[in-house]
Amino acid sequence: DKLLHGSPCAVLAMDVRSGESINGLRMSWNIWPCSQPDANRIVVPLGCLYTPLKAIDSLQLVEYEPVTCKASACGAVLNPCSFVDFKSKTWTCPFCLNRYPFPVHYAEHITETNLPAELLPICSTIEYILPHSVCNPPIFLLVLDIAVIEEELEQAKDSLQQSLAMMPQNALVGFITFGANCYVHEVASASLPHSYAFRGTKEYSAQQVSYQLGFGQHTSHMGGTMVAARFLMPVTECEFTLHSLLDDLSRDAWPSSGGHRRPLRCTGAALSVAL
Repeated sequence: DKLLHGSPCAVLAMDVRSGESINGLRMSWNIWPCSQPDANRIVVPLGCLYTPLKAIDSLQLVEYEPVTCKASACGAVLNPCSFVDFKSKTWTCPFCLNRYPFPVHYAEHITETNLPAELLPICSTIEYILPHSVCNPPIFLLVLDIAVIEEELEQAKDSLQQSLAMMPQNALVGFITFGANCYVHEVASASLPHSYAFRGTKEYSAQQVSYQLGFGQHTSHMGGTMVAARFLMPVTECEFTLHSLLDDLSRDAWPSSGGHRRPLRCTGAALSVAL
């Protein structure tokens, strides 16, 4: 409620559905807490569901480098919620509140009526085409819930198989399934598939996950790359393996707690292992 009604952030907060269609973003709360006491009083935790590949009709493309916050723990990009001082030609990061001067080519032309695309309220999502950047291939880690009913599982498997055909040819793909426990599948071998199990009731650190998958046993860069290639491969090289894994996949056989209770599923553990 501390947002100014005329600010771009206020407009985005009030028009929730429009914001979802423009940004592919949905949050559990529409207004960010302005203080630590406000954050502590939130009953439902702050959460964000983001669709990075959402098709946006009016997506603005710009062919230059973004203006970023220089704070080591921030790195945010200039956006419509940034406070701009047109007299001093400076901007304030809305995340860490640090203040920075605009680059020379911005300061020479920026006015209240002449704004760069990234400061326009209608451009809250923008795509930068970086002129001097080499892009790594995208990585898709498929995380599938196998504790659902058979009909839903078959529909999910069919959707995943269709999505494989739509991915870029150089995209790297990995596969994780979860029910009562979490399983990380190797995609390098179609003849003798392997998977690594993680208990759904246990929390794992990144170091523990790396060690169990074999990364901790290889100290060299080459050894680590070879281990990673067992779990992440270009879609053109592992498409047959993934189709075979999906065809042979069945519903989680782990028994539920009894009665009419829902099947056990370790969603949090699966996402933690994936990350």
